[in-house]
Amino acid sequence: MRRQLDRFGPNGLGLIFPLGCLAALVEGYDLQSAGLTAPKFAPLFHLDPAHLSWVFTANTVGLFIGAVIGGRLADSAGRRGVLIASMLVFGLFSVATAMSSDSPTLIAMRFLTGLGLGGALPNLIALTAESSTPDRAATRVTLLSAAMPGGGGIASALLAFVPSLDWRLIFWLGGIAPIAIACVMWAILPESPAFKRRDPAERTATERNATLAALTKDGRTPTTLRLWAAFFLTLMVLYLLLNWLPVLLVSKGYSKPEAAMVALSFTVGGVLGSMAIGRLARQTRRWRVYLATWIGMALSMGGLGLIGHNLPLGLTAGFCVGIFVNGGQFLLYGLSAEPYPAALRGTGVGFAVGIGRFGSIAGPLFAGWLLTSGKDAGTVLMGVVPLILLALVAVLPLALRKPAA
Repeated sequence: MRRQLDRFGPNGLGLIFPLGCLAALVEGYDLQSAGLTAPKFAPLFHLDPAHLSWVFTANTVGLFIGAVIGGRLADSAGRRGVLIASMLVFGLFSVATAMSSDSPTLIAMRFLTGLGLGGALPNLIALTAESSTPDRAATRVTLLSAAMPGGGGIASALLAFVPSLDWRLIFWLGGIAPIAIACVMWAILPESPAFKRRDPAERTATERNATLAALTKDGRTPTTLRLWAAFFLTLMVLYLLLNWLPVLLVSKGYSKPEAAMVALSFTVGGVLGSMAIGRLARQTRRWRVYLATWIGMALSMGGLGLIGHNLPLGLTAGFCVGIFVNGGQFLLYGLSAEPYPAALRGTGVGFAVGIGRFGSIAGPLFAGWLLTSGKDAGTVLMGVVPLILLALVAVLPLALRKPAA
């Protein structure tokens, strides 16, 4: 087996990136599934906008808790084992979501699915960064993350081209896939080389020192706070769209199949844009790419808010929003491992992703609050433009700094 794995680089390290892409693909599928299927299950469970927002929020609360715990465990127990366990939890409770018979069960299953999802992402980022050369780490993490909207695109395509598809089948598919990937990972995924190089004494010290306080030592406080602010604000915008976009479009007069088509254009834009933005960030002065991404995010979001029921314009605006919002998120994932040394990397990424999950909680709740207050869909979409500009202020200094050793 070792000889066969060596075909993919020393100790099979070349397998980390493609397996990570598969894991990111199924994560992206699940993250968008609830928003896409909400128009189907909300009437079944008699959920108004306020109660529907709690279905979305339960998942993101789980994502936050899972990211913090998963990142912390990764620095002490290893990336590989925590990632595999997280994928299994994610898959099992996605299947359980499909079997929900009432709204409390649905909310509980989405929370537990989020725990697995949250634990997987920091480990995917740390494994990919630590198996890459320093000059390629951020780009490879960005490209890996670009697989996530691809998974969302699969879910969108299923509902766009088969509108009568049972919403439960979406979650069945989203549960079986990560369980299968976890089994493959258990068989062939290698451990992070950076983690393996640390001796037992260093790992014991990490268990004591890889804490929140450690992320603010040695001059890291301003960088950590900027990273957290950028994650919080950007993921607030992203998760508002992932959870509410189809519902908002239907309220603008789009039919459900039309709303699914616009959601699909959003995810296609996310896949193509993330790959292009990731490569541009490596080939040119990356601060220019970050500036253009967040400015483009604000302009396209404002355009989507102003457009009425017009399918061609809606598809175009959805595509552009997908490019910049997803691209911005994945640029942040590429940056998140840079400020921290290897012994703190899992904890640092976990906390950054976890703070972003607070934003992903706030986004759906913000939209639900505006809608129950009588605001229309355009107001909801325009209301996040100032948040995008604040995120730009936070992210630009990060794009100008050099990675930690």
